[in-house]
Amino acid sequence: MSSDISATIAFGILALMLLFIGSRRGFFQFDPPEWQVPITLFHLIGAFAIYFLVSSLIVKIFIVFFQKQLMLNYMAYSSWMNFGLSFLIFLFLVIYVAVLPKSVTGPMLRRPTDKHPLIDDVWAALYAWIMAFPLVLFLSQILEWLVSKVFHLTTVPEQIAVKFLKSTFDNPVFFVLAVISIIILAPLVEETLFRGFLQTYIRQHLGPRQAIVITSACFSLFHYAQGQGFGNISIIVSLFVLALFLGFLYEKRGSLLAPMVLHGTFNAISVINLYLFGGFTSGI
Repeated sequence: MSSDISATIAFGILALMLLFIGSRRGFFQFDPPEWQVPITLFHLIGAFAIYFLVSSLIVKIFIVFFQKQLMLNYMAYSSWMNFGLSFLIFLFLVIYVAVLPKSVTGPMLRRPTDKHPLIDDVWAALYAWIMAFPLVLFLSQILEWLVSKVFHLTTVPEQIAVKFLKSTFDNPVFFVLAVISIIILAPLVEETLFRGFLQTYIRQHLGPRQAIVITSACFSLFHYAQGQGFGNISIIVSLFVLALFLGFLYEKRGSLLAPMVLHGTFNAISVINLYLFGGFTSGI
């Protein structure tokens, strides 16, 4: 038995043990209180419009003005472009949230009835990570193995974000830019969009449990990319499971900080794992 398969099985056993312990300790008890947010379809569309419009506009502008430089030094210019894109999306989302009515953004960011210290959200996120990370890692690895066997692949295509991160390992500046985008900016942006706006909107119409599942499906499909090929199977499924934890944590804690910390911690450990050991990534 290869070391990779042994490690995968070990993660599976660890995941089951941790899920059992978490269940016995009441982590998965779920009885969310009333949580009404006057969010409209217009608010939701506005948030996602910022993401897609800024993304497409910045990329087009960058290609027009820096096409030659991009061809001559792809790594340098693509690193700065990706970082700048992430930062601008985050900045415009902050402005958007700031100009929306406080009656919408206030309860969206934190449930008004919960007055617990914010540090409790951080601890809850770290506790959730302990259970989520081994499970997501196990599913990712076992699905990659199944895909390679079913489709007779020697290697399963990696996530595009993982490929890009690997390409920055030899340059400290580009690596730092990528790490900031992956560990800080991506969780802030994606949790605001998916848990903050999308899940909150769906919850008002279908209920919290349905909102968690639908938002998780949208979140995982959001990471689909044609260049990932059959790798999309393991990426989408593993990220769907992670998103279930993110959505559940948002509903349980009533605070957007909790899924942001969980998402950031998950990405941080994935980056460290990839940088030090060169494998066992589960999507970032």
